[in-house]
Order: sequence, then structure tokens, then C-alpha cells
Amino acid sequence: MRNKHTGCEVLFVNPPSPDGYIYIRDINRSGRRSRERTLWPQTSLALLAAVAKRAGYTVDLLDCIAERITWNQYLEYVKRHKPKWTIVQAITSVVTNDVYATYLGKRYNSRTVVVGPHITALPRETMEAFPSVDFGILGEPEETLREMLEVVDRGGDLRSVKGLVWREKGEIVVNEERPFIGDLNTLPIALHELLPVDCYRLPYIGKRYTFVLHSRGCPNACTFCRQSVMWKSKPRLRSPESILEELKYLDRLNIHNVMFHADTFTQDRENVIGICKQILDNGLKVRWICNSRVDYVDEELLRWMKKAGCWMINFGIESGAQSILNQCEKGEKATVERAREAVWMTKRAGIKVWGYFIIGLVGETHETIKATSRFARSLPLDIVNFAVGAPYPGTKFYQQAVENKWLESNLWEDFDQNYSAIVSYPGLSSKEIMDGIRMCYREWFFRPYGVWTFLKGLSSFRDAVTMARLALSHLAIKKESPSAS
Repeated sequence: MRNKHTGCEVLFVNPPSPDGYIYIRDINRSGRRSRERTLWPQTSLALLAAVAKRAGYTVDLLDCIAERITWNQYLEYVKRHKPKWTIVQAITSVVTNDVYATYLGKRYNSRTVVVGPHITALPRETMEAFPSVDFGILGEPEETLREMLEVVDRGGDLRSVKGLVWREKGEIVVNEERPFIGDLNTLPIALHELLPVDCYRLPYIGKRYTFVLHSRGCPNACTFCRQSVMWKSKPRLRSPESILEELKYLDRLNIHNVMFHADTFTQDRENVIGICKQILDNGLKVRWICNSRVDYVDEELLRWMKKAGCWMINFGIESGAQSILNQCEKGEKATVERAREAVWMTKRAGIKVWGYFIIGLVGETHETIKATSRFARSLPLDIVNFAVGAPYPGTKFYQQAVENKWLESNLWEDFDQNYSAIVSYPGLSSKEIMDGIRMCYREWFFRPYGVWTFLKGLSSFRDAVTMARLALSHLAIKKESPSAS
């Protein structure tokens, strides 16, 4: 554990790994074990830390995944510093592991809090399953966190804190839902200096990068997406001026690699062009990437983005079969042909493309899997990800899976979009879904174009090892060893 960590009143925790693998946790992500060994910046926790600090509390942040902090080391920290509050980010696929941090906190009289989409979707069930959790923050966490800290410390009425689930004399109380923050510009800038930025890495980006919150919510509501659980498809954006302030702060910290944290970064083209102009007018040297949809880009916008430092866009393409896109309610403009146009348009602008696909959504068949594989190979993609269609709690996909009895497991640890298919359809089993994913990866990687794009995109020897392991893992059925992380 790094020496920089000191005692604090409020401790924010990205918990240790349960098994040595790298796990991705985020305030608006279901979480997963990372095939590509992505170390995910804990900017959401750093933002919560900024909220607590603004309210007058001393804070610290332990990113146990990035810093490779073990449970024994975490226990030593808690034992030594005894924080008054322990705020834990918990995800569905390893929720039992994550909540163990609250158990250790309670041993030293810390008040314990869980945040994230799992407890938001299942507040009572989570509190019932884990007695060591004192409070759960539901939905957008910043204002609820601030009010909860203040009310508890002054002995006020917890029922007045909207967006909170808590315990009163052994009973679980779910408070009124909290309205969304109307203006994201009122939030403080995340305390990036608390993050182990030197540890963060992403294939093709390299090391030393961080997230910048751009927006919350997407105007669309795909059936599988967790943003509809946390943000209810209600888009809110930060202004270009607010983004500029954070980029200048990162420049002072010598951080120049950025991913804009947004479900759909390009949903408001004038906002994006405004950000590009701020970057250019202020002479900022920043390399950045973003997530987008294929129906939210155009040639002029892409030119602005490229000029301002954008070098990669991650498109949620999902499937090469239009029937699958229709079933998951992707939107009438997000067609297979539009995906093809958007990818080529982006490449012509000089921007790389990371294609995200999902295998195992409602309506999937052997033929639609083959269509997705063919489609992915027909596009000039620089890197791909074929994820499992995972019906996370709170999504419409989860409701469909329950109602149609497609679920093969009720263990949350099996809900992992990289490693576990837990739905079986008539004519397509969970095993066949996983076999389909392996087929897609093999057919994409093991051809001349796949090898060439893989080689030319590498920025380091670590990248080469990581991506080679990723490709070769799909030749075998067994999971990789945790020691490879």
C-alpha cells in the first residue's frame, strides 16, 4: 500500500479483488472482470470525495484494484486509521466480496455505506442480505451523501434524506426518491490527486489516464443498459466552460490522457463542438477518447473532435443483425447500415474506432451470431469487444429474463458480461452463447487484417502481452488463470 494514504473521517473504497483478477467498478456500470486488463479510473469515488471535502470532512480514497491492495492490507488500514465513515462501491458480479469492506469497517465502529447500481436496483434485498451495511445511496449519490453525513453528525431526521435506504430499530427504511441534480456544473471537480493515476492503463491508451465527467444519462433506453437504472435516460450535460476548468486542473497535474465519462458523449453536437473550441482556444494538449452511438456523429462534428485531440471513439454497435437491434430497442436510427456509415466516416476523419458488440441479447440465434461476426469483420475497426448479454437487475432485459424463465442462475456472482452467460433461449443455450463469443473473437483476430490492426495499435510491450493473451484465450474453453492479471 502506498505511503500517501493517511487517516480520514470519510474513506472511499474500490474494494480488493476477490480472486486476483482485475475488476471494473463504476457508479453507473454493472461491473465486470476485465479481459483486456483495463484499470478503470475511480473518478466517481473521487467526485464523492470532493463533495465530502467541500462539506468540511477529511477524506481518503483506496483504489484497491489499481494499487493491488489485499484484504489484509485493507484491514490494516482500517485498524490503524479507524475512519468514521466507509463508502464502498459495489457491483453485481462480486457484490458479496465488495460488501466485505463494510464488515471490516464495522469491526472498528465505522458507519458503512454502499453506492452504485446494484443497491439502487435492489435496495431492500441488498440490505437484507448484508447486515453490515448501515446505509445505501440510491441513484445519483452526491447530494444524498452530503445530506446523510450532515444529518447523522448533527442528529437530525434521516427520513428527510431523499435517495437513502437505512435501518431503524432493525427495520429497513427506503426513503423518498431523490430528484436528479439539475445542473451538473454545480458539482465540484473530482479530486484526481487522490487517484493512483500512474497505475491506470487501457490498451492502446497506455498508462496515466483518467476520466472526466461529461454527462449523465442518454436520450435512448436500450433494454440491456444500466444507465436507465441510475439516470433513467434523463440526459444532463456539463458546459464546455466547466469541462475546460477540469482539463486545466488535470494539465497542472501533468495528466494529458482523458476519457470523457459519458453514456453518449456526442448526444449534443453543439456542446461537443463547444468543448473542442475551448480546448483549441486555450492551447491544451490533451489526447482523449469517448463513448458514442453510431446515430450521433456527422462529418463536421468528427472533424472538430479530431482537431481538438480525439483519437478514438468507442461505438456501441451491439449486433450485425437488425432484428437484434430492434428487439433491444436500440432506436430507429441506430441501424446496421448506419453503423457501417459511422465507422467509415470516423476512420476517414482520422479517428480510431473501438467496436462494442453484445452476444446473447433477446432474439439471438446461431445465425444472428454469425451475422455479427461477419459484420464486425467487414468494418475497419481497430479493436473489438464481444460482451455477454447480461440481464443486470433493474434493466428491462432482466425483467424479460425473469418473466420468460430464461435465467439459469440467481447468483449475482454469475452476472458478468465478460465471462458468464446466464440466459438460455429456446434454440440457443448459455454454452452456445459463450461458444459464439469465442468464435467471434477467433474470426476477428486470426486473419491478416486482425493481426495487422492488433500489431500497429500497440503502444507498449505490456499492450502486446495483454492483447495476445486476450486473443489466445479464445482458442480455449477454460478461463484464464488469475495469476495472469
